[in-house]
Amino acid sequence: MNFTILTSRDIGVYIRVVRKTERLLYILSLLRTNHGLKASDLARKCGVTERSIYRDIISISAANIPIYFDGGYRLLHNGFLPPSNLTEHEAGFLLGLLKSPLLGKGKPFQKTARVIIDKIESMSASDNIKDSISIGAAFTEKQDTYKIAPIIENAIRDRKSLLIHYSSLRGEETERKLDPYAITFRRHAWYIVGYCHLRREIRTFRLGRINKVQIAGKKFEIPTEFSIESYFRSSWGVYKGKIKQFKVKFTGEAAVVIKSSSHHPDETIEDRDNGDVHYKVTVGGEDEFIRWVLGFGDSAEILEPPSARQRARELLGSALSKYE
Repeated sequence: MNFTILTSRDIGVYIRVVRKTERLLYILSLLRTNHGLKASDLARKCGVTERSIYRDIISISAANIPIYFDGGYRLLHNGFLPPSNLTEHEAGFLLGLLKSPLLGKGKPFQKTARVIIDKIESMSASDNIKDSISIGAAFTEKQDTYKIAPIIENAIRDRKSLLIHYSSLRGEETERKLDPYAITFRRHAWYIVGYCHLRREIRTFRLGRINKVQIAGKKFEIPTEFSIESYFRSSWGVYKGKIKQFKVKFTGEAAVVIKSSSHHPDETIEDRDNGDVHYKVTVGGEDEFIRWVLGFGDSAEILEPPSARQRARELLGSALSKYE
């Protein structure tokens, strides 16, 4: 049996060919939906120089694909591109999600989302889908928070450890080695979940409190039993802790809000004859849950457990003292 040994130069050539092919297909997708793009526009979207774009245009033309310039580059027809299998409604939903603030400028996976948006729009025969669905999201962090996102995305993809400088809620900064398992959006912010070598357990880190990050280079493996769903299953939102069973009485408009939406997979909602609602859930993260309940003002009362009632009194008393 004969084997061909590839040199580093051969591998480098192969990688460049693959990247160029991907870029050419992306350019075709862009031109199908964006008529009249200039070389500078294409260079910005593809992340290359205008000189590279001019070479790409020559390659596209050499492949007998009718491309021409008229105030910008255009395709003579779109028949050579495969049709999308998505219905107009499905495409509109995906575009709404991909264009939401969750994946907007500077957010994790923003570049990937932008490429998918261009592809979906290029495959659709209708312009009606572009803004048919809008999905909003509330953020509590500054725009430049997510500039470290590409480093984290690469570390998760390549299974490489990170060195991070992290600030706690008390303002204390620590250096940690972290094996990042996943990025997740919860309660208005993005978080990393992974194994913390300092605490020797799986922990949650908010992107907005990571001050510095670099790839450590060491490879790691994610435990086969790990999943984001199971990790947060017993949490109310983000924080973990001792699991307790809570019972809360909601009245008036708050009762209507609780009945009309779901707040946790394991919740139980019981209607009372007087219109009140008894809400039960067993979760960790007591303070996080209590603060959510207090947000309903006098329309909510924690009934159980006694420790949660006491903690609620302490928080309310501390708040009240500031107005005396």
